[in-house]
Amino acid sequence: MKQFIGILLFLAILSGLSSCYNTSIQKPDNLIPKDDFVKMMVDVYLIQGLNTGSYGVDDLKKVSQTDLYYSVLKKFSVADTVFVRSLIYYSSLPREYEKMHVQIMNILNESELQFKPKEKLDTEEK
Repeated sequence: MKQFIGILLFLAILSGLSSCYNTSIQKPDNLIPKDDFVKMMVDVYLIQGLNTGSYGVDDLKKVSQTDLYYSVLKKFSVADTVFVRSLIYYSSLPREYEKMHVQIMNILNESELQFKPKEKLDTEEK
């Protein structure tokens, strides 16, 4: 569970550091298209939010975070190696990766607004 997260984090940091010195990472053969990668990362962030939240759902506690990550890969029919290679490639392009990250955050913020309670209406007549 934590190994998968650790590997992803390590690869992202490693590719980010190496991108400062060498930007010649080859484009992988099975690169996930940007739009699909953004959608996948939205799901990954949502999974991370589920795991850090203090939800009382017993069934959710029985599912490992690794299983949840693999469910995202299955949802998009993407192999874990393809995802990791795409992550490394996109993170080696800092400006492009930042734009993608902004898209991800915008989608998450829009989703959050859908579930936040509306401000209480003032029912008192003046």
